[in-house]
Amino acid sequence: MTIGEALKAERKRLGLSQSQMTGNLITKSHYSKIERGLFDIRTNDLLTILNLHNIDVVEFFKKISVTNQEENTKAYLAQLHAAYYTRNIEKIEQISNKLKNKQPKTLELKNLEAQASLLKAYFTNSIDTLSDKSKENIKRIIFSNDEWQVEDLRLFAIAISLFDISELNSVVKSIISRHFNLNLEEKEFRLVLSAILVNFLSYSVKVQNSDIQLIKKVFQVLDNLNGEPDNCFAKLMTLYYREYFAENSKNMEEIIKVIRNSGMDKILKK
Repeated sequence: MTIGEALKAERKRLGLSQSQMTGNLITKSHYSKIERGLFDIRTNDLLTILNLHNIDVVEFFKKISVTNQEENTKAYLAQLHAAYYTRNIEKIEQISNKLKNKQPKTLELKNLEAQASLLKAYFTNSIDTLSDKSKENIKRIIFSNDEWQVEDLRLFAIAISLFDISELNSVVKSIISRHFNLNLEEKEFRLVLSAILVNFLSYSVKVQNSDIQLIKKVFQVLDNLNGEPDNCFAKLMTLYYREYFAENSKNMEEIIKVIRNSGMDKILKK
């Protein structure tokens, strides 16, 4: 069963129309083609649909029989993201072990394997135990394409702490010069790029980044994000770090309360 077929089966089980299944996420016409296997679906959109209808992500992917490498990669990616947002360390470890045994080792598979190993290391507080060889290998994967693909950016967002601050500042400057207005980017790129910039602010706090002008530019880019719901968390975290640099602990606590009251406690622990 493909992802499209599995979505159709769930929709029929729930007694929903195609419009009801997607909500306002994607058009009925586009979704119809996804069910028929004519169009692919972005991982974030798939997870949003599953969560919208309380469909168990793990059980959903058990129904999918992988017929080719691309479908295989998408299935693992979606499972990995679901495990990340629920802090399911055991699931991340299972995915990591499966990926290590997959052949052939395509660039996409290496990227996924690196994401899984990094998430496992972060959640088990063992990131400092990664060997220099492993760190360099992850960096090579990130910069393996002439033009960054969304998965390269996603891996970079996770791997930010592997870079020394001078390296990181250089890369972030390059990103800003190419993507100053994130509202012009496709949704998936916009979300990953904003995550990179938020993670950069977090890491700048940790290592006491002295490049204040770059930090100001990052704030400027994030401040310009429009008010779409998908941008909500990035904008909240931008406010949080602005208050941090202003040393306004009271406002920081208020923002944390909003995040917790929104059911995003687990993200605060990441």
